[in-house]
Amino acid sequence: MNTSGKAGLCLWFDGQAEEVADFYMALFEDGHVISRNRSPIDWPGGAAGDVVLVEFEMAGMRLQALNGGPDRPHTDAASLTISATDQDEVDRLWGAILAAGGEEIMCGWIKDRWGVRWQIVPAEFEEMRRSAPTEALARGYAAMMTMRKLDMSQLREAVLTG
Repeated sequence: MNTSGKAGLCLWFDGQAEEVADFYMALFEDGHVISRNRSPIDWPGGAAGDVVLVEFEMAGMRLQALNGGPDRPHTDAASLTISATDQDEVDRLWGAILAAGGEEIMCGWIKDRWGVRWQIVPAEFEEMRRSAPTEALARGYAAMMTMRKLDMSQLREAVLTG
């Protein structure tokens, strides 16, 4: 992704910005730091000299992890969406987040140990959502509602064979 792009996402943390950025970047081969910014002054989330913001890329997305301070919990209202190449990538990402203290939710959603929600969706299912006839898609959605981590073989069977 072009780091000079105009849009990105800033996630608020309470002192864990570097830890979060390092973990997120390690999940993807293309993950890298753009910058680590230290504050020249004291601020509500830290002291002068502390890292206030880590700008980084993962999976082609520009993100910022901000050490903004306490009392700003993440909610289901926003999530990181990952279009997984195949079931192996779904399994790898899911397993890494879970092993690092994450919590399974449902329908392809998982919460990492910092409270950020992720949707890990096989790209093949995303394409089916765009192109499958309504009746077939309804079967796929019904199957998805029974899952935590999405299983593409079960979704494919539901959509294609009913």
